[in-house]
Amino acid sequence: MTMTGPDRNDALWVLALAPPLAVRLYADGTEAAVQRLLLLAVALGLSYAWAALFARRGGRPLGPGLPASAMIFTLMLPGAVGWGGAVLALSFGAVFGREMFGGRAILPPSLIGLAFAIFSFPDGGFEVRDILAASPDPLFAASCLPGAAVLMLRGTLAWQVAVGAAAGVAAAGLLMGEPAWWEQYLLGAFAAGVLFLAAAPEGAARGAAARLLHGVLVGALILAIRLADPDQPDGVVFACLLGGLFAPLIDRALAWRPGHG
Repeated sequence: MTMTGPDRNDALWVLALAPPLAVRLYADGTEAAVQRLLLLAVALGLSYAWAALFARRGGRPLGPGLPASAMIFTLMLPGAVGWGGAVLALSFGAVFGREMFGGRAILPPSLIGLAFAIFSFPDGGFEVRDILAASPDPLFAASCLPGAAVLMLRGTLAWQVAVGAAAGVAAAGLLMGEPAWWEQYLLGAFAAGVLFLAAAPEGAARGAAARLLHGVLVGALILAIRLADPDQPDGVVFACLLGGLFAPLIDRALAWRPGHG
């Protein structure tokens, strides 16, 4: 197995995710904060363990992105969750989101792990329920912006996806008659999900126009899920997952020209 040194992008991702993680820990309270930190340690251990196992078998480097994946998974959780479900979800995301494809992620592994957890353990605390009754959290949303801005300036995150998502929420809110649609930006994991999952390079569309449309799709889906579902889940993970799955199709559709298909 070939080992690689610390990746500069890994360090930038860790610094970018540190402020929202700190806000989460502050809001958790002491006991829940300790549980979140312990889960982060487990997530880091699992990410590196699975990467090392597959890298040894394939004779390749571990590759970048492991600390960020663990941090995003831990950050996106609204509170304490079951350890068994979390370990299973983290392992599923690491293996089927990254290692099965030679260490190259097809979608953010943390996104795949979160989606697996939400669908497999709907009552496990992996997603906020009755999201429209929750209080807006401007501090958490604001804490995501500085790090995301740095990553966007370096070209690591697709800013077009974030802009498109904001526009998608606004458009869907007006079409669906939601008077306070702007509050959706501050509810649940919207900011973290859009900036660090939907706009991540593994799942974003390639072209600039395709990225804008990708973002519009994600933002509109988040609001539609929140308003239409009787249980009113957060909807961010599912919207980001669908947006990532449709990203290649959006690229193809916008790149297609008559006579060149």
